[in-house]
Amino acid sequence: MRFEFLKLVMVSRAPVGSYTSKLVKGFSLALPNDEVKVLGRKGETRNERYITMIGTWTSNLFPFQIFRQVCRDKPEVVHVQHEFGMFGKPATMSMVPLLYLFLRLLRVKIVSTIHSTIFPDSLSDGSVGELLPIASWIPTIVVEVGLHLVYGPACRLSNLVIVHQQSQKKKLQRYYRINADKVAFIPHGVGRTEYAASEDSLSRWKSTIRNRRVALYFGYLSPRKGIDYLLDAFEKFSTKEPQWMLIVAGGFSKDYFRPYFERIKESISTKNLKDRILMTGFLPEGDADAVFRLCDLVVLPYTHVVGNASACNLAMGYGKPIIATNISPFPEEIVSGRDGILCFPEDAGQILAAMEKLANDTQLYADMCRNVQAICTSRDWDAIARCTHRLYESAIAGNNTVSDSAHMDFETREMCTLPPEKLYGFRIVGGSECA
Repeated sequence: MRFEFLKLVMVSRAPVGSYTSKLVKGFSLALPNDEVKVLGRKGETRNERYITMIGTWTSNLFPFQIFRQVCRDKPEVVHVQHEFGMFGKPATMSMVPLLYLFLRLLRVKIVSTIHSTIFPDSLSDGSVGELLPIASWIPTIVVEVGLHLVYGPACRLSNLVIVHQQSQKKKLQRYYRINADKVAFIPHGVGRTEYAASEDSLSRWKSTIRNRRVALYFGYLSPRKGIDYLLDAFEKFSTKEPQWMLIVAGGFSKDYFRPYFERIKESISTKNLKDRILMTGFLPEGDADAVFRLCDLVVLPYTHVVGNASACNLAMGYGKPIIATNISPFPEEIVSGRDGILCFPEDAGQILAAMEKLANDTQLYADMCRNVQAICTSRDWDAIARCTHRLYESAIAGNNTVSDSAHMDFETREMCTLPPEKLYGFRIVGGSECA
């Protein structure tokens, strides 16, 4: 069933550069007849013509406030951008099931995109403190119960669910007993930042970088991002390759990550790397565009599984090779040896070897740039919007299984198990072999 236009609301925060903001922009370009409103936190505003933001909810009352606004708007579909901690402190997530029950009472179709998924297997090594320091004192079994409360009702009470990795679909079924038939795989969109750098910004960054080559880390700083291992690798790398600098671009998302942020800053100082490593803190969109345009490669040395990595998708949007660890989501985004190099977590030696390889093998580097750019052409935000629209149509038509919905026209990447030398004839040394 095809609809000339749909009336929908998205429940989400939508700052500039966020998934929701870029998806709504994709709708405005690919499906301009659709009426899309975003129900955001009270006080949140956007001035762009392509996004209609309604400041609706607060952390303590969001189920009731969203219910009231949906009653007023009478949409055909409510799309919840479900993210752990979106409504504030972890305790407020206990009210999320109430929100879904209210929406079911209104008989609207509910689609949920599950972002930043945390599964019990991520807690098996006692890593609660790194994933969520504020909850480090809580026993793992209690955290697991909380995760079931967060993800179970959201998926079961939705008509259809969207995930960005095939592995997430399997894990939702395995750990939370979610029917796989209602879970759709739509990959994260790939593209550049929403705002381009101004000439002044670009000139300023060119002056900062000068004639050096640049390795870039982009994203929030927290213990699970593995910045310590990147610093150890770059300390040795820059000794051999003094024409390179490292930009660590990003701040911290919560106050309880401030000690880690300060520790990284102190480590750079202690290692006498201030002349080779620039730590920027939070970057506005325009400056982010500048550093992505001017960098040579992107390094994402995560040590723990995350739901998705926006920095990886941005790197693809700029055609930059990616060095990352072989934990989700990277093996489903990157073919090691083709689009970038995957290494084992917590292995500075492999990060070092990967940087050396890309710095010195000009043919490999050029091939990877070309391969990454090809990914961007098939996963721009217009394509993601059209695919999401087809899923809305399926839900409205009563087809609450993915098999009944429109085909998702995206390449499905299996977890890459081939080592790089099988693809490009080289072997990572200085640590265990990359997978």
